[in-house]
Amino acid sequence: MQDATCKCPRATATSARADAPRLLLVSYEFPPKGGTQSQWVAKLAAGLADRGWKVEVLSVADPPTALLDEGLLDEVAGRVSVTRTYSLEPTRLVQAFRRLKSQRYELATDSAVDHSPKGASKRPRQATPGTRSYTSAPPWLVKLAKALFVPDEKVGWVPWAVSAGVNLHAEKPFNVVVTTGPPHSAHIIGRRLKRRLHIPWIANLMDPIVDYYAFKPATPLNAYSTRRYERRLLKHVDRATIATETMRRGLLQRNPDAAGRVSVLPNCFDPADFHNRHVRDSKRFVISYVGVFQLTISPDVFLEAVAALAARDARFAHDVRVRLVGPQDAQTDRAIETTGTEDLVDQAGFLSHAAATRAMAEADVLLLVLGPEPEASAILTSKLPEYLASGRAILALVPEGEAADLVRRAGAGEVVAPDSVEAVGAALGRLYRRWQDGALPRPDPRVVAEYACGPHLSDLDKLIRGLLQ
Repeated sequence: MQDATCKCPRATATSARADAPRLLLVSYEFPPKGGTQSQWVAKLAAGLADRGWKVEVLSVADPPTALLDEGLLDEVAGRVSVTRTYSLEPTRLVQAFRRLKSQRYELATDSAVDHSPKGASKRPRQATPGTRSYTSAPPWLVKLAKALFVPDEKVGWVPWAVSAGVNLHAEKPFNVVVTTGPPHSAHIIGRRLKRRLHIPWIANLMDPIVDYYAFKPATPLNAYSTRRYERRLLKHVDRATIATETMRRGLLQRNPDAAGRVSVLPNCFDPADFHNRHVRDSKRFVISYVGVFQLTISPDVFLEAVAALAARDARFAHDVRVRLVGPQDAQTDRAIETTGTEDLVDQAGFLSHAAATRAMAEADVLLLVLGPEPEASAILTSKLPEYLASGRAILALVPEGEAADLVRRAGAGEVVAPDSVEAVGAALGRLYRRWQDGALPRPDPRVVAEYACGPHLSDLDKLIRGLLQ
């Protein structure tokens, strides 16, 4: 197979000593690709480099997404090295189609627009991609992709990434390989590199492979293949980490032989991102949602509650402003139109991580939404630790489980069922009255400190070094 490693400029690590142990971190999600998973992997890479590792990140070249965050790449510059390889995946077809469409658009506008100085000012602007990239494809197409690929449609990245990992090891050997997913195809790369390079392998599961709301098997065969993939991963991996204790218990119930090799590495926040929190001084009651609405994570119930409360309370209708920070999508647009909340909602679109954390700090209340399905009880979303770190009150529309327990333990706000308009409206009214009194709840700093990344990355560092002894 021809080596397709990207020849683009590589970030060069300078923080690790020349004799530092070498670690290969394999992740499809990495800056400049934006989003919560890229944020986590960037923090993971930089944190391990700061703890004395020479970190080489192996990621994908030219990721097929419109959601880019160059600021995240700046955070790891000079601290880690990065190699990017090609991937053969269905989303490349979408990527090629968009490029062709963009080129045709430019040709059409060039021939149709008056190029005189007066006419140039009237040139139409091309719409900015604002959705979740390929996940805005028709549901039947997404379901088909899930049915055809195990563990996910990124499996076509594996051969190029394995080849690149072997070549990098030949240049200067690695001591350990760490993989992170989803996409969980990264763990195939880790397993193959462990076997070929004879080095330990640690798998970081940000989300479960089995029993996860966002990746329900499309067919019985797909479900069987996914469970088999999880069993093989747990059989060969030296250590695995997963985001919550509930997820860990579920994983070990299905794979009891892995007991003792699976630990919890929770979602966490970087205190540096919240060091200079902006203190709001606004006459508006600002409720912000930072993240993506997808599948059963929907704005419908919340917006219905806002509309109902605004209809009953003219003062609330005057004061409230809902700010949605994240990729725009048709589902949310319909919900805003259906509930008649156009004058109450501002859609900021996708923002960089730095801008998103500022948006958290500038809100009065932060909205957290999960779906009502049983699998959601195990989820502690990556945004929740950052919500807590912002010091703002939280309105959590979540089922009983990890997220609900943490919001209550931190005394951070209100927890209500995600499918009850009446309960959400009542909780919203209580928070509004506390805002009027200047008495909104604030998260307990002692609980917040439990989710700072530093101690958890130190624990991971110790775990990895323990494998090398």
